[in-house]
Amino acid sequence: MTVILDCVVALAGRHSPTLADIVRETALPRATVHAIVAELVDIGWLTRHDDLTIAVGPAFLTTARAVVGDDVLSTAARPALERLVAETGAIGFLAQRVADDTITVVEYCSPAGSTTPAADGWAKPGRPVRLHPPICREFIAWSDDATREAWIDSAPAGDRTRLRAVLAEVRRRGYSVERITDGHRAVIGALTGLDTVPAPLRDRVQRLLGELSIVDYLDAELADDAQVGAVTIGAPITDTSGRVIGSIVSCPHATMTGQELMRWGEKTAKAARGASFT
Repeated sequence: MTVILDCVVALAGRHSPTLADIVRETALPRATVHAIVAELVDIGWLTRHDDLTIAVGPAFLTTARAVVGDDVLSTAARPALERLVAETGAIGFLAQRVADDTITVVEYCSPAGSTTPAADGWAKPGRPVRLHPPICREFIAWSDDATREAWIDSAPAGDRTRLRAVLAEVRRRGYSVERITDGHRAVIGALTGLDTVPAPLRDRVQRLLGELSIVDYLDAELADDAQVGAVTIGAPITDTSGRVIGSIVSCPHATMTGQELMRWGEKTAKAARGASFT
C-alpha cells in the first residue's frame, strides 16, 4: 500500500495519475494495483475521479494530521483566519488543495461566543471538491493560461465569456465572491426544468434566471452605493513558487454596499497574504 500512496503523492505535483500511470511507475501487476487502489478508495485514503484519475483522499490527510499534528498550511493560516473572523464577525474556513484539480475544506472558525453550524454539501470538511466551473475561482485565477482556458472550456458555452472576465477580475482585486447559494441553484434548476412557461411570464423568468445565475462581480457592478449580495469571499494562499495551495474564505451571507464588499474582500485578501509562503 505504501508504494501506491508514495507514487500518487509523488505524481500529484505534476498531475493526478491514472491506474496505468501507477502501474508504470511502480512496476507492480495491474491486478495488484487495481485491488490496492480499490481498497484505499473504500477507506478514503485515495479518491477516484470520474475521468479515472486518482488523488490523495481527505481521510488520508485527516489521519496524517492526527498522527503528526497540524500540517504546515493549517499552522500558518489559522492565526490569520482567526483575526479575520474576529474583525468581521463572520464565520470563516480554510480550504486546501489536495490535488491539481481537487480541494477540501480543512477547518472552520467561528466568532467568539458562537458555534459553527453543521456544514453540508460541498463545504463539509474532508469532502473532496473538484475544481469545476464556476466554483473555487481563487484556485484557478492565478494558474497558467492553458489551465485557465481548460477550466473555462469545461463550462457551458454560454458561461465562458463571463468566466474569462471574472477570472481576470479575481486576479486584479485578489479575491473571488460567491453570490449564488445552494438554494439559488435549486431555484435555477426548477425554473430551467419547466417545459412550458406562459408568454406573459417568459421574459420575467428569463430575467430571474439571469440574475440568479450570474457568477461573481465585475468592477463595473460594484459601484460604491450598489446593493450586492455576498455568500462567501475567498482569497488565495500561495506557496514559495506562487502556486495557490489553499484559500481563506469569509462567509458574510449578507447584502451590503459595493464599497463594503470591496473592503471585506480586501480584509480577506490581506489575511490570505499573511498565511502565504511567498
